[in-house]
Amino acid sequence: MTVRLSWENLLSEKRHTPATFSTSPDKPSSPSEDARTPFERDYDRVIFSAPFRRLARKTQVHPFAEMDHIHNRLTHTLEVASVGRSLGYALGRFLRERRELPGDRTVEDIACIVQAACLAHDIGNPPFGHAGEFAIREWVKESKLFAEPLPESSRGIARDWTSFEGNAQSFRMVARADNREQIYIRFTYASLGAMIKYPWGSDDPRATIAKKFNYFSSEKSIFQEVMDTLGLRRTDGEIVRHPLSFLAEAADDICYQIGDFEDAVQMRILPEKEVRDIFGRIIGETDDRPLPALRAKAIGFLVRAAQVSMEKNYEAIMGGERSSEQALKNDFPANMQGALRDIKERYPHIFSHRPKVAAELGAPPILGKILAAYTSVVRSLSELRDYDQLGFTQKRHMELAWPEQYVRDHRGQNYEWWLGRVMDFVAGMTDNYATQVAREIGGT
Repeated sequence: MTVRLSWENLLSEKRHTPATFSTSPDKPSSPSEDARTPFERDYDRVIFSAPFRRLARKTQVHPFAEMDHIHNRLTHTLEVASVGRSLGYALGRFLRERRELPGDRTVEDIACIVQAACLAHDIGNPPFGHAGEFAIREWVKESKLFAEPLPESSRGIARDWTSFEGNAQSFRMVARADNREQIYIRFTYASLGAMIKYPWGSDDPRATIAKKFNYFSSEKSIFQEVMDTLGLRRTDGEIVRHPLSFLAEAADDICYQIGDFEDAVQMRILPEKEVRDIFGRIIGETDDRPLPALRAKAIGFLVRAAQVSMEKNYEAIMGGERSSEQALKNDFPANMQGALRDIKERYPHIFSHRPKVAAELGAPPILGKILAAYTSVVRSLSELRDYDQLGFTQKRHMELAWPEQYVRDHRGQNYEWWLGRVMDFVAGMTDNYATQVAREIGGT
């Protein structure tokens, strides 16, 4: 069904460069101008981006948590990147011992690719966490935004909006070269591949079943180019996952389950003894050290289990035989799997915490108000194709989202193109800013 995946292809430093770019802006004119590798530049480009900084004001689990040490999207992401780097180093050493690491690549390259992918994995998540995703989907359906008979060219974006997915928005933000705010990120294909857990789009039947996918219709051609360059297309046409994506996924799984569980103690949702007992089951012994130390030890044990699982399943992964649904944690020792199941079983209790529920009830009206205003104004602009013909209020809406010159420069773009920019704007909002904008554009 497939040839064995090649690290020569998998570690591609190529970036998506549209034909409109007259020259590549990525390579320094001489090595002395920039001693960083392309993968180190991926890392730095995310760290210095505004969308990454805004993760500090985006919900991980608890919106508007009054305790400063409760995880937000930024602290969660930094922890995931730290664990991902460790897993990347371990695999890099494994490849070096097997003499499978290409001659022009290093162990550090593997670690940096995984770390960069982890840093970007949540960068497209909307305000209010998963509640924001549901709010966007519900507004699209209730507003009948795409109710009228649609031309073929619009059906893709209708699917994208109806099933909005943070993973696909993250891919869009770091892959495209025409996003105004993060145009310079443009990840290498290796780092893009390491981000992709669900190698299918919104039009794939699996998107309906799993409620997850990794690219919108607007990025389909970029996705296919990336997959083909990395050699991830099987002979039967099926796309398989990049081996490093299993490590990025494991890092996320470890950090969110352990971090969210520790936060539940700080928020007084769960008793400390209950959490300590489950952490103790992960490490296989009773440990009386403070909870933060016990948490660190549990993470260490899970990281080691992920390393072992990766090495155990290495041949199957490199043969494209490991399915997208088979995470590395599926092969963790029984005590760890049991403990992680117990954590998962407590999520309904954590998620039903009253302050969290109350804050999330505000997501649909806040995001709905913003989406209604901006889908209306960009429709007008796409029909008029003249900024000066917009009404006073419409112009003010535009100016909240984009500089006037940006709007003038792109006034000839069609409605579908502008809808993409609306979603970039809305998904990029912090919880606080979304609340502020909803208030500023009128109503409650």
